[in-house]
Amino acid sequence: MLARHWAVFWVSMGAVFLMTMDATLQPLALDGIKDDFGTSLTSTAWVLSAYSISLATFVVAAGRIADRSGRKQAFLLGLALFVLGAVGGWLAPEFWVLVLSRAVQGAGSAFVMPASIGLILAVWPEDDQTRAITSWTAVGGIAGALAPLVGGGLIEVWGWRGVYLLSVIVGAPSFLAGRFLLSDTERKVVSRFPDLVGALIVAASLGLLTLSLVQGRAWGWGDGRIIAAFVLALFLFPLIRQRILTHPAPVIEPRLLGLRNFRWALFIAIAIPGFLFPYFVMMIQYMEQVWNYRPLQAGFAVLPFPAVATLASVMAGRLSRRFDERTIAVAAMATTTVAVVWLRIVPGPDPAYWTAFFVPIILGGIGGWGMGLPMINAIGARDLDNETYSLGMGVLSTARQIGALTGLAIAFGLLGNVSEAQLFDRFQQIWTALVVLSVLGVFVTLSIPRRTALGR
Repeated sequence: MLARHWAVFWVSMGAVFLMTMDATLQPLALDGIKDDFGTSLTSTAWVLSAYSISLATFVVAAGRIADRSGRKQAFLLGLALFVLGAVGGWLAPEFWVLVLSRAVQGAGSAFVMPASIGLILAVWPEDDQTRAITSWTAVGGIAGALAPLVGGGLIEVWGWRGVYLLSVIVGAPSFLAGRFLLSDTERKVVSRFPDLVGALIVAASLGLLTLSLVQGRAWGWGDGRIIAAFVLALFLFPLIRQRILTHPAPVIEPRLLGLRNFRWALFIAIAIPGFLFPYFVMMIQYMEQVWNYRPLQAGFAVLPFPAVATLASVMAGRLSRRFDERTIAVAAMATTTVAVVWLRIVPGPDPAYWTAFFVPIILGGIGGWGMGLPMINAIGARDLDNETYSLGMGVLSTARQIGALTGLAIAFGLLGNVSEAQLFDRFQQIWTALVVLSVLGVFVTLSIPRRTALGR
């Protein structure tokens, strides 16, 4: 009979596996979504943006709700939302329904991802919890490694709706299993409910800012809608600040912002994903839009990226025993900058995968994705204790989503709505912008204090 802690592990990891895979599958589905609904590529980008906005908005509130009502309830609520959103995406008759469904899935992920590791550790033997954490990380890495191949095959056979059907097929049984196999964890009564009004204001500001960046080129930067969206987004920032300072359970705990290392971690949590996520998504879009790759071809092409990233993340953990996190982060950013410069110089309008894309895929997977992203949590955790760790990790997750969202909005905004003849030139502009963002990321990581300088 399967030991209880392993049963809880596989139920929890089934959901994490599904959501990690889903995040990697979505870029492969964009072209089919665009053709099916007749939307522009910039409009189709809202499939990614809606998910990121929702996840960034609710991840901190989800953590507070989990502390208040128990991780099992939070996990099941999140998984139910994710499956509900997958049903909506699978059956979506209109594009706006698909975008709304992705927002529901993002909210579901905000509940599931933080709760899953807590559920596992609650029933895991105390003297073997390191094994649980490394296994949790490994399963997520395997999901990312398999996703391009699985996603390409699904889209070839079932079309883009197959991505959502997979979430229904896997997610619904996982929810039923979770009801019976997961254990309630310790409940911590908090004085106030999370600031959901503040979270919605954050969502509105992110949505308006994304709208202005994504549609600015297509509608024209002087368009009244763009100006209004940008001004309103700026107007909401002081309201967010006020709620953070005055609400008993704000979206960001003010005391975290007073921690020096945590502030730096917030900067790199925005800077690194700010070019890494568009870097990955735009490589797929380039191969599909410029080289006319089919989804399965694009999936095979990017397959080495998550594979080497998984191996590099393990290597980063070992290197952190000998080197400061700052040193590893700088090396990771520099490596990825070389990869982005390669994309700006080498690829041409004619397919040439091995000379044009293989090298940046390997360098990007090893550098920023495999070694850079893990260092965000490592640097942020320097100043955190048991009381602030979960909340701090939630805030860093929000920052990562904001960075990814901003980078993707800039990239799709630069791409605009263009003819096939203009695509290559527009991608050159995107690679140039990503070079600038990656160089800025290098300078941000260089500014991080060394651990030894802090007497650690």
